[in-house]
Amino acid sequence: MGSIVEYLDQQRRGLAQPLPAYMVLPNSLGRLQQAGQYPRPGEHAGWLGQRFNPLTTQIDKKSLTDNPYWRDCSDEELTFQIAGMAARDGVTLDRLHGRQSLLEQYNDQRRLADRLAVTSNFDAFRQRAFALVTSEKTREALNIRRESDALRDRYGRHLFGQSCLMARRLVEAGVRFVTVHYDCVDGYSWDSHRNSDDVKKHLLPTFDQAYAALLDDLDQRGLLDETLVVATGEMGRTPKANANWGRDHWSTLFPAVLAGGGVIGGRVYGKSDKDAAYPIENRVTPEDLAATIYHALGISPELRVLNAENRPTPIVEGGKPVMALWS
Repeated sequence: MGSIVEYLDQQRRGLAQPLPAYMVLPNSLGRLQQAGQYPRPGEHAGWLGQRFNPLTTQIDKKSLTDNPYWRDCSDEELTFQIAGMAARDGVTLDRLHGRQSLLEQYNDQRRLADRLAVTSNFDAFRQRAFALVTSEKTREALNIRRESDALRDRYGRHLFGQSCLMARRLVEAGVRFVTVHYDCVDGYSWDSHRNSDDVKKHLLPTFDQAYAALLDDLDQRGLLDETLVVATGEMGRTPKANANWGRDHWSTLFPAVLAGGGVIGGRVYGKSDKDAAYPIENRVTPEDLAATIYHALGISPELRVLNAENRPTPIVEGGKPVMALWS
């Protein structure tokens, strides 16, 4: 969905913008999981093409077993640098602009080559990268130290809390679609096949703290009515625990929490059976959820965009917005 937002934004504004329409925090999904050997799909542009992938920040962990989601993080850790976008030591903005000028002169001698699609795409990526590296707006938005200690404490100094605060900064700066991952650093975490105590002791308290602070912060800044905040996962957990005091995969039923964006709060839409195993009232599909989010963004769920073969392709297959959320 974020890549569709990026696609439409580039159609409207072009590539060379100080901030993209779609960003992912604090890392690409799976980067902190164990040794980072499990890059996860789902956040990228797929058939739209790499040009519409999100810009992703990078936050490292201290060791293989470290979990920065469950502890306070220092300012030195929370740099929120975009991968490959930090200027090297000694390279000033004036020097960078000089290099850009030299590159433009070189490109002037390659008009014929510039007609090739691959070169054109490279030039588009270069323009985007240069706009980001030289943008004071980008550097300012990614500087979490601009926030007060009191507000940062409200969100929680753990990685999820500070990532939610950074998401608010990006939304305030004009980024239209921000994804914040609460990743499974140890390979389990939310994927709680064993030891559900972690859910109670670590995962739920840190999530509750950050999510509540984000909603309050957006509301106090007058941003909540125009910002839809969605908290969801990829699946649910089995109604009954397994032998390891954990719960296994359960795709039949799982919750999503929506707030802001004009959604009427304080209500539960839909109903499950007594075991929380199957929906029995107002069933909502993943496609319906996607259509609902597109509707909140002002994008028609019926929209079709061209894929790499120039074929009109629906942005969501068959989903319908849950309009009852707004009435």
